[in-house]
Amino acid sequence: MERNAGGVREIGPVTIPQVEVDHAAYNDKYRQDMEREHFGRVALMHQGEVVGVYNDRGDAYSIGCEKYGLGNFSMKRIGQRPAQLGSLGITL
Repeated sequence: MERNAGGVREIGPVTIPQVEVDHAAYNDKYRQDMEREHFGRVALMHQGEVVGVYNDRGDAYSIGCEKYGLGNFSMKRIGQRPAQLGSLGITL
C-alpha cells in the first residue's frame, strides 16, 4: 500500500480513514434503525452519513459514482458483519 502526502494509506481510490469514518458513523448512528427497517439492503454512505439505501450493490455503486465520484463514498450491506480479508475488513 502507498501513503499519500498526508501519510494516509490508500487502497485504490478510497482512503482508509473515509471507510473508517463511514463504518463508525453507521455503527454509532444508524445500525439499529437500518437493521430493523432495511435488513439485507445496501446503505450508500458519504462523509459519515447514510445518503441512500438500495436493493443491491450495483445500484448503490452506480449512484455513488455518479453523485460523489469514485473513492468518495462507501457501501455497507445492512445486517451483515464485515468479512475479514487480512488486515482490511469489508462487507461483501
